[in-house]
Formats: sequence, structure tokens, C-alpha cells
Amino acid sequence: MRLSDHQLVMAAFDGELGAAEFETLQRRLKEEPELLALYREHALLHHSLTEEFEGRHPLGEGVPSVSRGPRWLLPLIAFAALFSILLGVWKCTRTEPPAASAPGGSPPERVEIPATNSHGPGVTMLEDRFDSGSMETGRRPLQGASHWRLEKGQPQIVGKHLEGSGFETYFYLPADAVSAARPVLLITVETVASSTGTFHTPGWAGFSLYQEGYEVCFFGDSYGPEETWALDVKRSLIPLMPARPVTGPRTMTFRYDRRDGTVELYEGPEPGDTPLIRSKILPGLNFDQIRIGASPEATLAVHSLRVRANEAPGR
Repeated sequence: MRLSDHQLVMAAFDGELGAAEFETLQRRLKEEPELLALYREHALLHHSLTEEFEGRHPLGEGVPSVSRGPRWLLPLIAFAALFSILLGVWKCTRTEPPAASAPGGSPPERVEIPATNSHGPGVTMLEDRFDSGSMETGRRPLQGASHWRLEKGQPQIVGKHLEGSGFETYFYLPADAVSAARPVLLITVETVASSTGTFHTPGWAGFSLYQEGYEVCFFGDSYGPEETWALDVKRSLIPLMPARPVTGPRTMTFRYDRRDGTVELYEGPEPGDTPLIRSKILPGLNFDQIRIGASPEATLAVHSLRVRANEAPGR
């Protein structure tokens, strides 16, 4: 192990590695036990610091995190993140068997439906327009290999949109759709005005991405009094806000680049030149579930949702 390996590992946690450097780090982690031990120490230190300062905010004002899991989950998240990094390349170069389904759910399957946009060819993992039917466990989307699992509340499809308070519904995403060949995850949501409540409240309303049961990213109206769309990532102590408030029902696009861990939130149906919010999380993640939901204080109204795995520009 070289002295420069310390800087290499720190750069990985800061999201500063390019695609080639990240692939080299993954290969070395598999081959060099000393480098793996160093990476594990950094992973545990990073998440221990996150746990230590969890819930502390400037001027004594606490802003609750979107995640509502107990504090003892954080060390487990550290190991989950570490294993994701180590297995990233391996998972992308093998054919995965169908994943086991959770109780009441069905396993995701490999998706091969072609789709194009400004980011180049890719696949659509999930597309649904909530203009008919009902939201219940077993609802099939317009496109997608799994089905919705309603785990809390009773949202209704009325006026050509899904609307509800105090609800959570989940959908399995194919684990192999976002890969080295298609490294960009795009989620476009079209939200509309609700007939029964408001989007901006002290509670939360929006969309979450999960990996192996842990909430990694959230975008929408986060916990707290701020009336704006926000992005909440595990590395941040408080939700990240745009420079100016972006309020009310809008069409928004979330972007994650697994090569360097960049996460961005844009207004509109496609990523533009300048994101409203930009941050970094661990690279190489493969999200396996998406959630739509709102706390009892808030109301979320959604007309459509689309999840894509795309090539990067210029490929």
C-alpha cells in the first residue's frame, strides 16, 4: 500500500474520482487486503461522524431528517455502502438471477424496453400515469417489471392524479438496469395541485430511493418549515435547498451518475444546463426501490412518474 492511497480513499468519499480511477479502486479493493482495511476504516469514520452530528443544526433549530430509521441503522449503512462499492463492477459484469420478492411483492426482472432522450439510449425501468385505476398493492404501471406495494395509508386516484396524505407506496427497480454501460439514473415526476391539502408543510412529501432497505436519497418537500423543493442525502446533516425557493407543484427531474456519485435536481422533464441543487453521494450505487409518500401533515399529488437508466452524454 502506498502513501498516496490515503488520498485516493479520501477522494472516493469526496466524489472526486473519475470513472477510470474509480474502476481501478474497485479492482484494488478486491485484490489488496490492506487497502480494503483502510477503506473500511474511512467508511466507519465517515458514518460515525455523521451519527455524532446527526440532528445538530445552526442556531439551535433542529430540522428532522427525512429518514425515520433508528440511530443504530447508521453503522449498518456503512457496511452496506462498503459492500456496494466492492461488488459494483462484479454485479455489472454478470447476469443476475431474478431477485427474491418481499412478502406481498414480486421480484424485479431484467428490463430491455428501449428509450431515448438527451442523455442517449437507455431503458425505462418504470413509467406510470395516475389517471385511472386505483392505488393498491398489485397495481401494474404502464411500464415496469414489478408492481406497486401500498404499505401505508389510502391514497386515491382522482382527477387524473394520485393524491394522498400519510401514505407510502413502493416499487421494485431492476438491480442491473443502472450499470457501467448505462450509468445515469433519471427520475422525472409531474406533480399537480391537490384538492384536499398543501404540498409545503412542516412534514414531508416526495420521492425516495432505497438500496437494500435503506433510504439513500429523497427529493420533494422535506421536513421543516421551508417552503421549497429540496434534496436530502445521507451525507448532508440537513436537507439541501436551492439558492432561491422553488415552490408548489412542478415537473422535476432527479439525476444520479453512478460513475462519480453526483446527484442533481432539475426543474423540467429533462436535465438542463444548471441544476437547482447538486450534491455527492457514494458512486457505484444500484437503487432497488423507489417510494412515493407523504406524512400525515402534507398532501402529495402526482400525475406521472418515469424512471430511466441512460447512457451519459457523448457516449
